Amino acid sequence: MLISEQYRAEQAALHAKGNYGTAALQYGETVAALLNSTGARSLLDYGCGSKRSLLSALKLPEEVVYEGYDPAVPEYAENPCPAELVTCIDVLEHIEPSLLDNVLDHLADLCDPLGFFTVHTGPAVKVLSDGRNAHLTQEGPDWWLPRFKKRFEVLKVQAITQGFVVLVRSLRSDVTLNPPQSLKLPIIRDKAASGLATQPQDASPPPGKKVASLSTLVHEGVRMVFNTPNEMTAWRVQSLYEKEPDTIQWIAGMASGSVLLDVGANVGMYSVFAAMTRQVKVFAFEPESQNYALLNANIAANNLSDKVAAYPLALSDRMQLDRLFLSQFSAGGSCHSFGEQVGFDLKPRGAAFAQGSFSATIDQLIDSGSMPVPEYIKLDVDGFEHKVLAGASKTLDNPKVREILVELNTHLPEHQAVIDRLKSFGFQYDEAQVHGALRKSGAFEGVGEFIFRRELKVAASVDFQKRFAVTPTPTARGREVLEHVMTQVAKAQVTQEPYPYLVIDNIFPTDYYAEMLEHFPSPQSLRPIAETGRITVKDHYRERNVVLFTDEEFKRMTPTQQRFWRELASWMYSDLFLQMFILKFQQGLEPRLAKILAADPVLKARGDALLVNDQTHYAIGPHTDMPHRLVSFLFYLPQDDSLREFGTSIYRPKDPDFVCWGGPHHDFAGFERVKTIDFLPNRLLAFPKTERSFHGVESIEREGVNRQLLINNIRLLNAVTH
Repeated sequence: MLISEQYRAEQAALHAKGNYGTAALQYGETVAALLNSTGARSLLDYGCGSKRSLLSALKLPEEVVYEGYDPAVPEYAENPCPAELVTCIDVLEHIEPSLLDNVLDHLADLCDPLGFFTVHTGPAVKVLSDGRNAHLTQEGPDWWLPRFKKRFEVLKVQAITQGFVVLVRSLRSDVTLNPPQSLKLPIIRDKAASGLATQPQDASPPPGKKVASLSTLVHEGVRMVFNTPNEMTAWRVQSLYEKEPDTIQWIAGMASGSVLLDVGANVGMYSVFAAMTRQVKVFAFEPESQNYALLNANIAANNLSDKVAAYPLALSDRMQLDRLFLSQFSAGGSCHSFGEQVGFDLKPRGAAFAQGSFSATIDQLIDSGSMPVPEYIKLDVDGFEHKVLAGASKTLDNPKVREILVELNTHLPEHQAVIDRLKSFGFQYDEAQVHGALRKSGAFEGVGEFIFRRELKVAASVDFQKRFAVTPTPTARGREVLEHVMTQVAKAQVTQEPYPYLVIDNIFPTDYYAEMLEHFPSPQSLRPIAETGRITVKDHYRERNVVLFTDEEFKRMTPTQQRFWRELASWMYSDLFLQMFILKFQQGLEPRLAKILAADPVLKARGDALLVNDQTHYAIGPHTDMPHRLVSFLFYLPQDDSLREFGTSIYRPKDPDFVCWGGPHHDFAGFERVKTIDFLPNRLLAFPKTERSFHGVESIEREGVNRQLLINNIRLLNAVTH
């Protein structure tokens, strides 16, 4: 339900009085620009009102299909079709709070893929018949944005008078459009509302405006304070979200507790934002004296002395450092004193020190122990970014460095060379992100923030997708399940003896596990594993019946079952899932990986899954799995705990020197059963394939047993597998 009947009547009465639902009149130019820049060819006006104000304010191109929807206006109350651009202008604050989640879900289904929403965060002039303010929800962006992010990717956020606008992409859509350009909003000169900026992107601070000495910014409930002694610093606070929105989004994805190197930190806007909102440790470098003084003042104002370390030091390449060394030496300095000056024993110093513009390389600072290897690097030094990166070769080669945000001028050959240089270290960037970040006009035309991410060394092969149509990007439901699974995995402790393994209960959300049982194929859909070609001896293991995850095998299931298991494969075969377990078992896998990577520097792998029903008399002797397997997963899928004793067992060879590279199944007599992992609902047993990972199943002698599992293996595709 999207609206109660009583509230529908209330809204209909307000519309009948006129002068209600007209807020969209001022956004005609904004929506026209979005249609033009994204190429959207369908427009849904969600909450259009009786006057359809947006349509009257918009010169709609002939090729764009318009639809208006408003449940309180009978002629527009029919459930609408999805559209490539959905507008929802001054509507959400009017929704009944108990039904707000339903409306947001409805919007997520209709945005295919984009949405443009405006939210008023204060009271309305009008009141309802029962005396309530017409704005039933009066909350700021810090309250609204988490609710949007459950359903949408938030692309841009910008303030308007007494509220904010947000441009989103639905997580439930797989439609791709051109990246949206900067929002062309009406120029508003009022004070910032609800903690967000009111100036359009790339605007200048209004001339002659008196500013306060301190400005406050609130982001998702986190309050930050910044010193603003002049118009420029005040404008920097006001325009934080609009000036470099990709930088804000990048910081939002940082792992808590990681390290950020902020080179060219200026007055510390992003350093403070990262430390406060993501709890990262920041090493901030800013050689200009006045900026450095404000940087320290902002650190102090937010009590961040334990999270942000500021240094009045210019980071550059070795050549510049050598020139500075020669100038110091010719002036009578010594090598020893110069080494101390450039910061081999770095300690934050006063602004006076910054005026000397002393220099060091990133590699030197890390080699000297002055700072750790950062997971993230932010680099903005007014055109000298290539020089800074020239002094960071060793650091860039360190796999701990995950991501780099660097401002580049695409017109400069030396900056074009930076792209190739970072690619040589395994970093890649998203062309769509860069396209949206580049300034399109003015003095900074062609300048923008490039976000480089290191390519994963372990990647799912596309080979499986050539044979079996799996959606490359998981659905919204798939992402929710994957998030739950990864949370459970992160909390789990690895048992190390007799070899590494994990046992995780409630591995799936409860409702999802129920769906897995509901969609498990019928006995008629399965066939003995010996008939699939997976084993060489055709009369073995007749009691193990399976469906392999291939197109041909899936044809034996119902269409509904196929859709469910294909969606599951889309997240279970993802790089993120594979990497999580490789990292979890890294210590146990290292001996094998070292041999594989010595022959092939890139580890190639894919998922290899099957649904299994083991029946009475099934047994399999101790074995370590085939050499091409890296990690094995046994997802137990019983209806209840009545099959508890039929779990997979962990074995230790009686001969302490006995090992097996994989392949043969051994006699039980040569092994000690260390433990049987009880066969309980919604449980996962996972382990890496090693030469000692012996496991098996004791003979099932009870009549009428149906032992259901989902088995998945990370399968190596390298030529050398052990």
